[in-house]
Amino acid sequence: PLILLLFPIVVTPLLFLNTTKSMINIWIVNETFTHGFLVFPITIWLIWQKKSQLKILKPAPEPRVFTLLVLLLFGWFISSTVDVQVVQQFCMISIIIATIWIVVGRQILSLVFFPLIFLYFAVPFGQIFIPPLMDFTANFTVTMIQLSGIPIYRDGLLFTLPSGSWSVVEECSGVRYLIASITLGSLYAYLNYSSSKKRLIFIMLSLIVPIIGNGIRAYGIVMIGHFSGMELAVGADHLLYGWVFFGIIIFLLFYLGSFWWDSKETF
Repeated sequence: PLILLLFPIVVTPLLFLNTTKSMINIWIVNETFTHGFLVFPITIWLIWQKKSQLKILKPAPEPRVFTLLVLLLFGWFISSTVDVQVVQQFCMISIIIATIWIVVGRQILSLVFFPLIFLYFAVPFGQIFIPPLMDFTANFTVTMIQLSGIPIYRDGLLFTLPSGSWSVVEECSGVRYLIASITLGSLYAYLNYSSSKKRLIFIMLSLIVPIIGNGIRAYGIVMIGHFSGMELAVGADHLLYGWVFFGIIIFLLFYLGSFWWDSKETF
């Protein structure tokens, strides 16, 4: 079963080489998705950890799932024809999972379900959330400044304080923090909890916390700039403060999550 699981994961990206290259190109040029390089190795490692359980299971092929595989192949072909890369990439990952399902059956599939679903994090998807995240960050920041009693004038994503002007740009949306948090949070939940309820709760927190945290980060940076006379948090240190703050938020999230770890014997 271990070989039957790993073979499609390794070979399918080679069969769909152009799709794989399109993913790798984005991993290289866009720092938001650099984690994509680690997704396949992590998936293989997670499956390898199940080798003792896999040894006692026998594959039970399910040929009827072949219909799903044909549909996915057709979806990949259409998206390739019209050159919609993200759909090609999602289809390729789905083809890997469907192939494994056909060959080993649902019992083994359920045992390695999360490692296989984790493969979807390799797809560089998430830019679509930038505009709403920018709006949320601007709304949150302006509201917090108003509650602080500081005069502010807002014009869309631009706002002006007595000390200077600020704008919410793509880098301020927090999409990098969000994608990093949900990826790490999902892996953390899988490794440390056996309860589906606990895993789901922690994954939801990994989704919500960075969004709120990014709003607090933006507000904090504006306040630092305001009270320093626009001397601090307006240049390269702007990004540095952001990543340091994100690191603290993730550390606290994982630290609090550690109080509800499940014993390894329950997995």
